[in-house]
Amino acid sequence: MIDELNKYAPREGSSPIKEVLLDIAERGRSLGIILIGAQQTASEVERRIVSNSSVKVVGRLDPAEAGRPEYGFLPPSQRQRATLAKPGTMFVSQPEIPVPLAVEFPFPAWATRLSESAGPPPSAAIGQAGGSAPRDPFARLPAAPADEDDDAPF
Repeated sequence: MIDELNKYAPREGSSPIKEVLLDIAERGRSLGIILIGAQQTASEVERRIVSNSSVKVVGRLDPAEAGRPEYGFLPPSQRQRATLAKPGTMFVSQPEIPVPLAVEFPFPAWATRLSESAGPPPSAAIGQAGGSAPRDPFARLPAAPADEDDDAPF
């Protein structure tokens, strides 16, 4: 796992670390090695590393970055949507499904205290319900927004 991959494998220039990462990206699967890279701008990472990625996850994008060829796996409508995505929304592209999926995380990562979350944890709900299991384990999560066009996949 490498955070700020663009610092260790920049598009321009060379370094010993960049060559190792490039080798892992190109031959890693056959050796049983997985490279997980994270960066804010894929356009600043070595092209051969990005092109050898089988799973891609994209969050909110700057409009200029969304227009770069590295994001060509996203259909134009999803590229546009990625420029407006709210925190917690990701677009996941992987080989088994031909269209990238929009994924929303149910609550923000900073909700680590009960007062910041949508309600009591399931263990507290068990105690309140007289020792029985809660009726709906997802009841404390916010409801999904109503969609006007239920037939549209995104």
